[in-house]
Amino acid sequence: MTDTQTPKPAGQAAKRRMLTGAVLALALAAGYGAYKASESMGPMVGSNGNEIGGRFRLMDSSDGTMTDTSFRGRWMLVLFGATHCVDNACDKTLMQLSRAINAVDPGGKAFAPIFVSLDPQRDQSSELRQYALKFPAKIIAGTGAPATLDAVAKEFHAPIEKRPDPVWEYAYVMSPQIVIMDPQGHYAGTLSSAAEEPEMETRLRSLLAGPHS
Repeated sequence: MTDTQTPKPAGQAAKRRMLTGAVLALALAAGYGAYKASESMGPMVGSNGNEIGGRFRLMDSSDGTMTDTSFRGRWMLVLFGATHCVDNACDKTLMQLSRAINAVDPGGKAFAPIFVSLDPQRDQSSELRQYALKFPAKIIAGTGAPATLDAVAKEFHAPIEKRPDPVWEYAYVMSPQIVIMDPQGHYAGTLSSAAEEPEMETRLRSLLAGPHS
């Protein structure tokens, strides 16, 4: 007796092809999404030959990207923290820095004050955009994926410290120093984030007047 194969219905083969196509489309979409996330939030980080600071790529407050090269020709003043900062220290420092910049550089051409949020879960583009509006000078706010933030903070010697908070559940500690990068992207020193406005203003004027200290 000869075995015979039962022919499979044509509809079953068509369904299999459709299912395979759908799985492939989902895989491609997931891959593209991962690529876009990586493109916008890292992982481009490097020292660029600097003792402190270097290359970075972060998400800005308009859902675009910002890199260190976006600010060539301007002095970068880089502070790490979060919109929910321990003791509201970030608000105070950014207000003092903002006023000092307006006093020294009213046209806003010489300095790029950059605020890097260490809290991407809460500080997404809309929150960063609203936060930056609190200050008289234009604050450039950005964040990134946790792994990218870890790498950028390490390059800029900024500790990442998260503490419990009775009101906000948790808050981040502001970095103790504002890192200064010169218009060519080289490390040019630091400014205490606890400095008062007059001290900040004096330091900014010295940067514009001659060799950085």
